[in-house]
Amino acid sequence: MRNSSVPRAVQLLALLGLSAVFSPLTHAAGVLVCDNCTDPRAMALTSGTGPTIVADFSQRRLHGYEVEYDRELRRYRAVRIPVPDPIVASFNRIMGMLDRRGIRTGQRGVQFEIHPDDPGAANGIVFPDEFKGHNAHDIAQMATARFRLESQIGEAFTGATTNSTIWNSMATFLSSIGLSFVSKALGIDGAIYVITWRDGSKTTLLVRADSVNEARYVQGGSKDAQGNRIPDGAASNPDTAQGFAGVYQFNDKEAMQRWIDTARLYGVTVIEGSGIAGQLDCRWDGRTLTCAGR
Repeated sequence: MRNSSVPRAVQLLALLGLSAVFSPLTHAAGVLVCDNCTDPRAMALTSGTGPTIVADFSQRRLHGYEVEYDRELRRYRAVRIPVPDPIVASFNRIMGMLDRRGIRTGQRGVQFEIHPDDPGAANGIVFPDEFKGHNAHDIAQMATARFRLESQIGEAFTGATTNSTIWNSMATFLSSIGLSFVSKALGIDGAIYVITWRDGSKTTLLVRADSVNEARYVQGGSKDAQGNRIPDGAASNPDTAQGFAGVYQFNDKEAMQRWIDTARLYGVTVIEGSGIAGQLDCRWDGRTLTCAGR
């Protein structure tokens, strides 16, 4: 158990301060932030015993230490140790967001394209095996699968994939303050992950600084293999449903039926007609979204 020399109130203030102005010195759960730090080892000694990360965002550096009490010398000492690779990769990925071009103030976030079969984690994260055979309709339709995907992509984003509960907790906190720093600097909400599934359909997830452990599903951001917007909670929301009005075209009856099943799941009225095969015309009357075969 970590024996912190920093008062509990200070740790709580550090946690609560994440959504406010980024502080040059933040401490909680074995993570300290010290920009342009001249002596990270001395800083680590203020954390109490246990593994400690000293993060320097200005210089984009991480320093890992094991803080222990030397009974013979009767003092604390900080021994340098490596920070686990997943945490280092997450830190570098978040810091690298500052280098992305074309980001305008007010945009939702920095976008990352990922695919279940990207070799060697070329997408920046290790894609969860459990979901490699899924598609965008599966995620839109199944709440349990959607929640598990959000959690697993969130864990991969933060680097909380080590075999240590302590390191995973530190990874989550470090990613939270790092993404908060980047989001404020760029004027964005966070990191956007767009999954292109094996069938070509797409699911959009958003990682925010206040919930880095979950890459939250973006309502209205999913598309099928033909590029049609997939109905979800946004299709039944009066504020966003109008965006689903339009003509939808499908390559085959199976693709069309899957879209219809998803639409009905979210309360969209679908009238299958005998007109042009493979097309649906969706209209918004100000209250409900109704789709009919053409």
